[in-house]
Amino acid sequence: MVAVHLLLVKRLKMAPSPFRRGPEPEPTRPFTKHLVELGALALILIGVLTILAVLAPPPHGPAPIEGIEITKPPWPMLWVYPIEDWVGVAGILWATLAIFLALFIVPFVDRSPERSPRKRIPMMIAAGVVVITVIGLIVFAAVQPVASHIGMD
Repeated sequence: MVAVHLLLVKRLKMAPSPFRRGPEPEPTRPFTKHLVELGALALILIGVLTILAVLAPPPHGPAPIEGIEITKPPWPMLWVYPIEDWVGVAGILWATLAIFLALFIVPFVDRSPERSPRKRIPMMIAAGVVVITVIGLIVFAAVQPVASHIGMD
């Protein structure tokens, strides 16, 4: 879905290409119109997912056994599992907030008009470090044995 979205952004000329040399053609539609359409589609998607969750709820894994923990979070949240082991449950909140804060400040820090990734080396290195760190945490959590988190603060 992300690939289709990015292809449509380029096809509809919503954003300039980072690899094209020379003058960029003007976008054919204002970005605010794109955001309104995206918001409407997001609401439709949320409605469909809500209906599906009510009509066909997903399974929640094996039945729990009191006092024994044998679970790990699903893979999208697996990167916070080691942080929870190291810091405690509060680490989940702080790690998630740190990622969202980093994503929020990128447009304010990276004000370069340059579009080519080759000419934005510091930002590419920073993004690479974040991606490698998250992937490393996911791999680490996937191979580490399940630890009991019952009673962790």
